[in-house]
Amino acid sequence: MNIAEKVLKELQELKQHPESARKDKFYYYQKAHNGLTITVKYKDIDRYGIVLDYIAISRQEPILDVDEINRRLEQQAEQVQSTITYLLEDFMLIEIDKASKRAQLRSYPPYEKENSKFFYEIVLEEGTRVHFQRYEYNKAHRRYEKITSQVTQEIFLRLLNDLMDLVK
Repeated sequence: MNIAEKVLKELQELKQHPESARKDKFYYYQKAHNGLTITVKYKDIDRYGIVLDYIAISRQEPILDVDEINRRLEQQAEQVQSTITYLLEDFMLIEIDKASKRAQLRSYPPYEKENSKFFYEIVLEEGTRVHFQRYEYNKAHRRYEKITSQVTQEIFLRLLNDLMDLVK
């Protein structure tokens, strides 16, 4: 059983004991695995899929060299664009901010419905952290809102493995 499969099993077990992991109508999972801290916030899980709020993964060892951090951010952004192609939209690099040591990628083109745009976002920080989330942009209110996304178990496992590979 690989780490992603182990995490999925533990997420399913959390649902059996919601009092220990439930916060604000969400389940919250955080655990260290092989030098990585994996955090998953989700609304529900069943044998078919998961209603996901976000995934955050961080490597416990920091990178101290600024040039190495910036090189890794560029490499990670390219890896996201070439590897994570199985969601509703593909990813496009929005910006690499070398001063704050961050890269931001969004799914493109965003899905549009009525007065809203929907997109995934991946934020890479310091070459050692990645955060995955889905958003809705309401055009009328000019407002971004974090929303959940529904993914199959197969997609969740694949996504978790790909995000872990980014920060190893």
